[in-house]
Amino acid sequence: MSVNIDDSKCGHISNCPAGGLCVKICEKGALVEENDAIAIYPEKCDDCDLCIANCPNQAISKA
Repeated sequence: MSVNIDDSKCGHISNCPAGGLCVKICEKGALVEENDAIAIYPEKCDDCDLCIANCPNQAISKA
């Protein structure tokens, strides 16, 4: 199961209180920065849930 980002909660990189922590801690490269937004590559996600647990905006969940 892949992660989903709620754009209404996500501050994107420029407005993220954690500076895009989800991208920084994703060991598989499933979350990347593209034009100040977060892009998801579900085929790379290994369901570790680190991004979900560490998102300060609670914008990331399971899809």
